[in-house]
Amino acid sequence: MSSRVANSFTLALVLVKSEFSDKNAAGLEYLRVWAQQNFQKDPSFLRPVTLNVPVEVQHSIIDSFLYNLFAGPVYLLQEQIMNFLAHRIDDFHHSRAYLSFISDYYEVFGMDQESASLLARYQSERAKSAVNVILCAGFWLLVTIGGAISIFTAKPGMRTSRGQWLLAYGWLLASVLYLILAWMENQVAVMASSIICGAVGLYLFKPFKIQITEESALNLKLVSLSPQFVSIFAWISVSLVAIRLITWVKTGTLFAPDPLTLLASSWSGDFLHDPVHAKKNITRFVGSLWLLYGLWTAYYVSFDPKTSAEVERTLDSLQPINK
Repeated sequence: MSSRVANSFTLALVLVKSEFSDKNAAGLEYLRVWAQQNFQKDPSFLRPVTLNVPVEVQHSIIDSFLYNLFAGPVYLLQEQIMNFLAHRIDDFHHSRAYLSFISDYYEVFGMDQESASLLARYQSERAKSAVNVILCAGFWLLVTIGGAISIFTAKPGMRTSRGQWLLAYGWLLASVLYLILAWMENQVAVMASSIICGAVGLYLFKPFKIQITEESALNLKLVSLSPQFVSIFAWISVSLVAIRLITWVKTGTLFAPDPLTLLASSWSGDFLHDPVHAKKNITRFVGSLWLLYGLWTAYYVSFDPKTSAEVERTLDSLQPINK
């Protein structure tokens, strides 16, 4: 099997044509490249002589404490997600797309045992790579829903301050996650992102301005942000998230699947084909949501009569506070 994959060529005679043939050809190429790379590393990777069991190593008392505190719940959540993905993949195996994939290539994945094992291993590894993505997406979804509920349930006069508080903690939370990622992967760019997000979050938490006193000394003074500023900054934050999502859609492939590709594949159970239609729908949804939010922000800042009344109620808090 390793010799067949490593010595394969891109020239082929296609005898079967269906509505899935184009996607099947791309999916087979992804599978072939993945298999070739694994066979070059270890020709017996489908039937390893020894099992490579990962060992958790804790280097400090903090690592040990965090491992014993969070390892159990994390492993439980990962197990539940893997069970969900197993059911989704099983449902996909009864779909027309999967039956077309195994029949377009002379039923090699249904008749040849090694090819069937290779296909199962490929889907299994793709599914494992989606587990942490699903956990992270679920976490941010809960944070977003909780923040929206917190804003809508607040009193009208407190919604601006509540939104500023949520923005501050959102940026600080992103900073912490970037810091963890930079620590794990040792990436300077991610560390720079963590520093920038942390600085923005701290500014929103305690906004200030720098003034020069009569003695030519620098002085920091705490200020209160206007509702218009908070609304515009919220729109900027949403725009940055939308840009990140659309960038994933444009740059992600099955060779290096992006989080949105893994999420779409997890929902359908199809890790063989690139979910092009799902990513297009995500792009349309994100673009429409960004446009609607931008229009609401423009209305709130420029034309909403309630804004003026809210600004008048907060004039007293706009006075600088000496620090």
